[in-house]
Amino acid sequence: MIKSLEIENFRGIKSGNLELSPITILLGPNNSSKSTILEALFLAPNPFRKVPYFFTGPGLNPRVSLNFPDKALNAIYFLHKTLNYTGYTFLLHNYDSDCASITCKENGEAYSLRFYNVEPQIYVHTNATTTRSSQVDIRGTTIPYFGLIHSNNLRADSVYDRRPLIKETLLISPDLTKAAYRYFEQQWQMIINKKITRKVAQYASKFTRDTYRDFTMEPVIGGQLDIHAYLDDGRRIRLGDLGQGIQSYIISRILYEIVRPETLLWDDIESHLNPRILIHIADWFSELLKIGKQVILSTHSLDATKVIAGVNEENARIYLTSLEESMLKTERLTLREVEDLQKAGIDARTAEAFLL
Repeated sequence: MIKSLEIENFRGIKSGNLELSPITILLGPNNSSKSTILEALFLAPNPFRKVPYFFTGPGLNPRVSLNFPDKALNAIYFLHKTLNYTGYTFLLHNYDSDCASITCKENGEAYSLRFYNVEPQIYVHTNATTTRSSQVDIRGTTIPYFGLIHSNNLRADSVYDRRPLIKETLLISPDLTKAAYRYFEQQWQMIINKKITRKVAQYASKFTRDTYRDFTMEPVIGGQLDIHAYLDDGRRIRLGDLGQGIQSYIISRILYEIVRPETLLWDDIESHLNPRILIHIADWFSELLKIGKQVILSTHSLDATKVIAGVNEENARIYLTSLEESMLKTERLTLREVEDLQKAGIDARTAEAFLL
């Protein structure tokens, strides 16, 4: 389990640290660093590793060919892509920091990931053991690096190790749905051979009126492939035609079963999920904790916080987050304090004005 996280000059955070629990809930308004924390944890095992997202295809192609269309770093790029910008300077605080660093502590050891900015290159260093690396002289100091990216180019990667270098993390976000579907299309045979879809169908049937046998990839009108829910009565319904909540749950469970990460990261968990599904997910998190997994999530919702922390109260830690002159600020809340905020009619997006 990741015990703590320290960030320096990574994206919007100039400096900050956070103690983590088996389940950690990041609560707060927009631009309060919640997503940045999750993104740092997602990149930490290796920004070049393969993830269950595929970043090519309609609506995804950034007008350049990608050396590795399934790498973790591209997930963060596409989450923040605007217009025709290509490159990775967005990883650096104020786009020009000399070095951005992410440090995770687990089992008494600290693992660091650093992005050294030497325009137009960004050299990626880790203190974890890599199979191969190279060296570069940066301001008189020899730095080993296991990957090289360009600040203004997505194609010119040099990567020496794509393995997870520490325990695997998985980021789930509503904004990665299209990339998940593209990955499913590319890897469907592997997914069905592992019986992942049948297992997820059983889970999803627990809180819907329909009973799902499986999920299939089949042609629709015009011969184009699409993913269908295969119902117990023989009907097939396109996954995209199901409600947003059940669709989000199914995609997330498939992604989890593909990776089986040690740490599950979930951004905006309340998005599209009704209370019934949210309660089921809270119970699922309890089962993950029992087998030694870790869950870290973000939300704007006091309701979602109360449900998830209520089911997992002994293992849960709740933080209200904010940024003050790019410095990460946190206030730890108890479940009782969250309930009091809700009773007082205070929105989580404005709670920092009362507590921080």
